[in-house]
Amino acid sequence: MFPFVRKTRWVVYNCLTSEIREIERLPFEIGNSPAADLTLEGAGVAERHGSITPGAAGNPCLVRRDPEASILLDGVPREFEQLEAGRDYSVQVGPHLLLIRGASNLKEWRARFAVNAWLVILPDSSEPLGPWAYEELAPLTRLHRWDPKSITLPQGAEAGFYLRQLLAFGDAASERGDTNPVESLAEDGGFLQRTSGEGAFTCPVCWLRFDAGDIMHVAVHDSLRGDPLLGQDAPLRFHATRFNDRGQALDAFGLPATDMACPHCRRILPPGFVEIEHHILSIVGDQSAGKSYYLSVLAHLLPVALFRHFALNFQDADPAGNAMLNDMKRTLFGAREPEEARLVKTQLEGAMYERLPRYGRIVALPKPFIFYVQSLSQAEQRASLIFYDNAGEHFQPGRDSTDSPGAQHVASSSGILFLFDPFNHPGFRRRMGAHQDPQLERPVVDQQDVLLSELKVRVHRLLNLGVGQRLERPLAVLVGKCDAWMNWLGPEPFADPVQSGHLDRSKVEQNSKIVRDLLLELAPTIVGNAETISNQVTYFPVSSFGHPPLKVGSGSYVPDPGQLQPILAEVPVLWLLSIIRPDLVPSS
Repeated sequence: MFPFVRKTRWVVYNCLTSEIREIERLPFEIGNSPAADLTLEGAGVAERHGSITPGAAGNPCLVRRDPEASILLDGVPREFEQLEAGRDYSVQVGPHLLLIRGASNLKEWRARFAVNAWLVILPDSSEPLGPWAYEELAPLTRLHRWDPKSITLPQGAEAGFYLRQLLAFGDAASERGDTNPVESLAEDGGFLQRTSGEGAFTCPVCWLRFDAGDIMHVAVHDSLRGDPLLGQDAPLRFHATRFNDRGQALDAFGLPATDMACPHCRRILPPGFVEIEHHILSIVGDQSAGKSYYLSVLAHLLPVALFRHFALNFQDADPAGNAMLNDMKRTLFGAREPEEARLVKTQLEGAMYERLPRYGRIVALPKPFIFYVQSLSQAEQRASLIFYDNAGEHFQPGRDSTDSPGAQHVASSSGILFLFDPFNHPGFRRRMGAHQDPQLERPVVDQQDVLLSELKVRVHRLLNLGVGQRLERPLAVLVGKCDAWMNWLGPEPFADPVQSGHLDRSKVEQNSKIVRDLLLELAPTIVGNAETISNQVTYFPVSSFGHPPLKVGSGSYVPDPGQLQPILAEVPVLWLLSIIRPDLVPSS
């Protein structure tokens, strides 16, 4: 007899037979052998399947013994788990559904159970349905088309099973000829949701799709540190099977786990993720095109324009995650001297990236900058906008692969902004002649038309589009640094299309025609490539600085804080919003 038995009694409850087996000695063997302490038969049960063994602090451990076998603990494949007294553990061994619990007094716990009475909790509800007999669950699931990720549990239990765990041993498993349906369940889509093309939600970090029932929660208790994919320092991610009366998921120690995580990359999702519509706005451009400066200017101008003209509030959805962009904005607009306004070039897989699991590999993914936009008068009119600050190298040919997917957000975006750098194009540079701009000192390495071609190839491949098929999502072509070339077109050639309460579409189109005609004259391949990508292409003049930059000692080109006056920089995003969310940004 082990010391823990005197203090805490441990039992195994068979949810299908209502049999309760007390664990009188350790190790307690589970398998299909007649010599096992708990003999179980059926498909997927090994001779020495698993055991409950002595563990730390007087608590036992559940251990998988057969390397070919599979144990699902609280819906997740496990090889080893330290058990804690005072909570229910749901365990699946082959077709057998078990509960394991340790407590000093189990009489009250045993009395809670009703024989063959099962409840069902759908992913979008915390109110249970039922009870039903176990035999009714599979037919009811097919009849009502319940989500297989719904939770089912015996009435009186505190932990349950996913419906797909039960269905794994039904007709579908027989048709597949599964010899080990539990192992098949863990591999076939399973809890890592490997079928990334399906689902109602798109992760803003890895851009893979999933449903509400796939979402993981982040454990809170200090003892639950160590995630199998993220490492020992990260809090454990888990699929919740227990909830409190507020509908909040509970971790293994009963603490509310309010943070949710993507089931693929396991990165924490922003608050309210399942309640709001998300839109990725991808900014694409070559090295030194000025993407970081443009994004910083956008973060400064967009909140003002949305509030002033459209009565919309623009706020951080993830203040911690947006910290780097907010620092860039403060650096740019809080500088007193030109050197203080310098932004560090975004390095490939540098500080703007984080290494996370994706498709079984640890890869560098750009950190998302997530903001909420909400109507001040109608709270239900709201959306999430997601931006990234990619290194320009990630858009170059040959940089896109499963091992380096850092720019694949373009395939999941609601709109694309392509930032064209006229100082890196021979046609524009010849036209500028002796223009006094230090950026003309840079050597020309123009491949911007190639970047557009690469963009098209990537999106077509990821979305499986035909060769001649065009995207329905809008593409904004931003011809940057317009302060250096707009004087060619006469005094004040561009109209401001932002009016009080709406975007003047006619002025947008007027400006677009002027810019497109200029590109046709100096860089026609940009127009040709852009207009084979999308059915909705519009051209915009923008300037992040509004004046020629200064060259500082470090060799960087920076704005003069005293002259910083961006030109029409927020208009392209307002145009995208007027298309994808006209309820927020109406247009005339």
